[in-house]
Amino acid sequence: MNDFINALVSESPKSEIADKLNLFGQFVGEWDFDWVYGKGTPDESHTPGEWIFSWILEGTAIQDLFICPSRKEKKNNPQPDGEYGTTVRFYNPEKNTWDICYGLYGKMHVLEAKQVGKQIIVENMDTVDGYNQWVFSDVTSTSFHWQNRTSYDGGKTWNVNGELFAQKR
Repeated sequence: MNDFINALVSESPKSEIADKLNLFGQFVGEWDFDWVYGKGTPDESHTPGEWIFSWILEGTAIQDLFICPSRKEKKNNPQPDGEYGTTVRFYNPEKNTWDICYGLYGKMHVLEAKQVGKQIIVENMDTVDGYNQWVFSDVTSTSFHWQNRTSYDGGKTWNVNGELFAQKR
């Protein structure tokens, strides 16, 4: 297993393209977050989670693990509707966007990301269940806000499915 991990994980971005990889490269490291569902409603709930980002494939891509509830929380409070998934993110120089694949048990999503102003907008490529976005905002070196939202009218109005507030470890 060590050969696989050593061949997969990289210490840093590939130097020739490092500036192009900074959009998601800024997240490399370990993050704890508070997942908020139903914010401002009587059903509001909070779940601690963790998000771990790493350089991979000789520093040409980024892979992350999205774990909600966190491994620690799961021991005391297992949640059958939680997510334990992984994302692989590749910069696409032809489109100046990111090609993304997110997978978890029983599901796979193909996504595309780009910077829009001070936000990073991740969009699904399949609109069968509405138009979905995952938005990174308020990004600093030690924190960020992330929101999952859906539109059923082509982006005129949005329903927030949930959001998280992350802090770097």
